[in-house]
Amino acid sequence: DPCRAAPLGGAAATDDSAYQSRSGPPRPYGCGAGGGGAAGSTGGDADGDRARIACGHIEGASDPLDVAAGYARVAEAAIVSATDATIAEYARSHGTVPGCEFVILALGRMGGGELTHASDLDLVYLFTGRFDAESDAARPVGAVQYFNRLAQRVSAGLSVPTAAGPLYEVDTRLRPSGTQGPLVVSTTAFRKYQIEDAWTWEHMALCRARVVYGSAEARAEVDAIVADALAKRRDAAALAADAAKMRADMATHKPPRSELDIKLCDGGLVDLEFAVHVRQLGGHIALDPHLGRAISALIGAGAMPPAMHDAYGFMTRLLVTLRLVAPDLETPDPVRCALIARACGVADWTTLLDRLSTLRQEVRNVWHKIDGGNTQ
Repeated sequence: DPCRAAPLGGAAATDDSAYQSRSGPPRPYGCGAGGGGAAGSTGGDADGDRARIACGHIEGASDPLDVAAGYARVAEAAIVSATDATIAEYARSHGTVPGCEFVILALGRMGGGELTHASDLDLVYLFTGRFDAESDAARPVGAVQYFNRLAQRVSAGLSVPTAAGPLYEVDTRLRPSGTQGPLVVSTTAFRKYQIEDAWTWEHMALCRARVVYGSAEARAEVDAIVADALAKRRDAAALAADAAKMRADMATHKPPRSELDIKLCDGGLVDLEFAVHVRQLGGHIALDPHLGRAISALIGAGAMPPAMHDAYGFMTRLLVTLRLVAPDLETPDPVRCALIARACGVADWTTLLDRLSTLRQEVRNVWHKIDGGNTQ
């Protein structure tokens, strides 16, 4: 029974200023013990690590923000382990592509270093070097074909079946040209696409980009591409209009399931994230893939009100906890209501709903300054 295992410990990082690069493991936002997530987790034991983190969460031993960071550390360790094993096995049969290297860029919650126990992994597969290079096998294949086949195997390794279903759901739809494009592109093609062809929403997604697999040189190359794309000059009105249209389309095609759908409801986390990304892209500031640190930087720059820090913390704690104990997003039984309230740092369910209502209105106020006050 993983809930009887010793709680995962380890002090959380306390110096957020040390987080400079988009590469490398995420640093937990907020101090406190717990959260867990062994740095050396492999694909084989990631499911057990997630179970232990969940138990610490349910028992009240861990702040849900640290829990979210722990889930992300476990996922990153699984990505590294699965990719290392896949590359080694693939090379034995198909050789390597000299001068080229496989790289994985994470977006979304994985890029930001905060997952729920049920989060999928938004990944973009890339390779460095010449796109017209060939493998050194007896029957050479081009780099594009080689790395596309390799990426398929990596995704399969991360999606290996467990007793609770696939280890992770891997979502690669945020790659250049989406499902219409190849699974893997060269870093040269990625740069060209991001600088010349990407839509506003793709650069909003890129605000949470973080390299999770690759050498230091490859990470630096991809970091530079992301930085250049996010540094593009933008028309403020066009940026706001693009973001508002995308949010309205999302509200139409993917409405919230209930008032507890804190991600999709108006004044919820998506509205907050959109507001953050518009401020990041418009001002070329606070370009940190971790949402909490980005918000803190925006507040420090006078680009967001201080209430957004509280909204981020409360709503993220609520999201992480609901995904675990009330995934249907319906009002749970009294025992789970009390557990959720405790995890969010309030006395009871009624206080939680009141606090949520207040913070949602604060987020609405910020978002409506961007979208012109249009209702969803």
